[in-house]
Amino acid sequence: MRSSFPKGIIFDLDGVIIKSSLDFGLIAKEIFGSSSKKPVLEKIEELSSPAEKKKAFKILEKHEKRAALQAQLNPGIKQLLGLVRQRGMKTAIVTRNSQNSVGIILEKFRLQIECVVTREGIPPKPSKEPVLRACECMKLSPYEVVFLGDYEFDMLAGKRAGVGTILLRSGKQSTSENADLEIDSIAELARTLF
Repeated sequence: MRSSFPKGIIFDLDGVIIKSSLDFGLIAKEIFGSSSKKPVLEKIEELSSPAEKKKAFKILEKHEKRAALQAQLNPGIKQLLGLVRQRGMKTAIVTRNSQNSVGIILEKFRLQIECVVTREGIPPKPSKEPVLRACECMKLSPYEVVFLGDYEFDMLAGKRAGVGTILLRSGKQSTSENADLEIDSIAELARTLF
């Protein structure tokens, strides 16, 4: 049974907290020599040589760092975080990005987020594991938490973990059967929640 008002909120990073400027087609071309329909992280995991994997992750992290340094906050995110804090809700980020790139974003925009779960040491979204780890870090049960994301991997990971799922519609994802709620802007979520 879902809690009537969430006690915690998990945010995706790219496309939700920040405007995403990562070009995965370009990243795939630099790593593999051609673009791929398969997501970059999954394609890197298929590499058999540890040296190739290390090189691939180094390229990916170079792009993530550049994107983090150039990032802009999504409209309304600072206000939403302020409302969340006033309400006493706990916060987390679950992202397929590296710890280093998330650290750059948090420092750059002085964001206070209690828990950060990145791809290091855990299967990435759409696995439920990073969402469950974020719940554990916030010391909340999944039914007390909602996950705000802009992509199907977010909705799948959230649904599999048993949290409420909120899709921030975007050009790449306009609807999801795994979303409990669909919104067009951060401001709309703030009005809905508060």
